[in-house]
Amino acid sequence: MPSHAELNVSREEAVRDYMEEQRPDVVIHCAALSNTWYCEQHPDESHRVNVQGTVRIAKACKLTGAKLIFMSSDQVYNGTPMLGPLKEDDVLQPVNVYGQHKLETEQRALWNNPDSVGLRLTWMYDLPDSPLKLNSNILVNLQKTYNEGTTIKVAMHEYRGVSYVWEVVRNIEKAMPLPGGIYNFGSGNNMNSYELFLQAASLMGLKDASNWILPDEERFSEQDRNLTMDSELIEQHDIRFFDSVNGIEEAIKRPYRI
Repeated sequence: MPSHAELNVSREEAVRDYMEEQRPDVVIHCAALSNTWYCEQHPDESHRVNVQGTVRIAKACKLTGAKLIFMSSDQVYNGTPMLGPLKEDDVLQPVNVYGQHKLETEQRALWNNPDSVGLRLTWMYDLPDSPLKLNSNILVNLQKTYNEGTTIKVAMHEYRGVSYVWEVVRNIEKAMPLPGGIYNFGSGNNMNSYELFLQAASLMGLKDASNWILPDEERFSEQDRNLTMDSELIEQHDIRFFDSVNGIEEAIKRPYRI
């Protein structure tokens, strides 16, 4: 895997030269600015990396004949005024910069390279004791709150899936033969975030969860925030994920170790 110095997606010439030299069969493009708050504060940088960088990769893949698998996000659904699992072809109106840029990325990558495969990912997690670098995620946040003896407020008007990162990694190999297009790619969920956090804490063995996981009834009260994804399309290609609660349970029982 090339380092940032070897392949800076912000530089078109560097992308093209690297691809022409290496001639890969498949490119799995995960480079991104994924912190939604940071992207909101730095929209130009977000566009340069998330949109323009992916378009450069898509063009280079078409030039060299490589299959492109690139990462999108469930944030494209942020602002959709519908409840229940959302499909790839639902009408979208993302309300934050990151979601807007990911939607533009999908459209422009496929326009430049119709054989590209875009995977809409959920919020992902690894276990708190993972030896790898950990970003903020549902399990890390719960463990940290519990250890510190503090409280955490979780929205009752939010619905979103969470996926074990290693289940995503294992399924990416199955995604390589997919026809060009956009696919929901992650765990489903049928409960609100407050309920999901309580379930996760119970599975982690963290006691008295209802005393320190507090319901936030105000956030998203004007319009429910729904990022849950319908998985019917990938299931037609024999790609399946556990739902969010079962995925957490499986991750704890059978953790992946490097």
